[in-house]
Amino acid sequence: MKLDDDAIRASYDRSVKIPLFWYLDTLFSRSTENSIYRKKAIASLNLTGNSIVLDVACGTGLNFKIIESYLRNDGRLVGVDLSPGVLKAAERQIIKRKWTNIELVNMSITDYEPGILFDAALCTFAMEIMPDYGAAVDKIFHLLKPEGKFAVIGMRLSSRMPYKLGNPFMEWFSRKFGAIDLHQDVAAYIKSKCNEVDYEECFGGFYYILSTSKS
Repeated sequence: MKLDDDAIRASYDRSVKIPLFWYLDTLFSRSTENSIYRKKAIASLNLTGNSIVLDVACGTGLNFKIIESYLRNDGRLVGVDLSPGVLKAAERQIIKRKWTNIELVNMSITDYEPGILFDAALCTFAMEIMPDYGAAVDKIFHLLKPEGKFAVIGMRLSSRMPYKLGNPFMEWFSRKFGAIDLHQDVAAYIKSKCNEVDYEECFGGFYYILSTSKS
C-alpha cells in the first residue's frame, strides 16, 4: 500500500529521532556525506560558483557538503523536503558550517512555486518514496532552465546474480524503514521524457545513478 504525503512526513519525522535510522542509513551507503554515489551524481550537474541548485527531498542535508564544494558558499542552494524533522537536522548542519546561501523549504516538490528557474536539480534516494513520482519529475523539469541538469540516485530491485537473491530482504527493508517502493520504475519514466540519459547501476544493482538535461 502506497503512503500519502502526510504518512511519509510523519514516518520520517519519527525516524530521524531514532539512532537505528542513522545506523541503517550508513550501512546501506546512503547517509555518508562522502558517498561515492552522491559525488558522482553531483559531478554530473556541472555546477559553478554561480549555480542555482534545487535539492529535492533533501532530508538532513547530506548532499549539501558536496554541493557547497562547488558553490563555495556562493550561488544558491534550495533544499525542499516534506518532513520538518529532517529539515531541523539540516538547519543545524547549515548553522554549524556557517553556510549562508542555503534556503530550506518544508513542502512537497509538487506544491513548490519558487518564482525562479534552477540551473540544476538533484534527488537522491527519495524518488521511489514519492506517491506520485511522475508529477514530481514533471515539476522538477518545469523548474529547470532550458538545458538545466537533473541527476537522480534511485533504488530498485537487482537483476544481477547473486545480488537479486537479496531482493526479498531489500524490498522488506525498504518498505519497513523508508516507505520505499522498489517496484516503481522512475528511471524508465525519466528516460521517456529525455533525448539523452546517462544511466548506471551500482551497489549490486540495487541503486542507479541517472543524469540528464532538460530537453
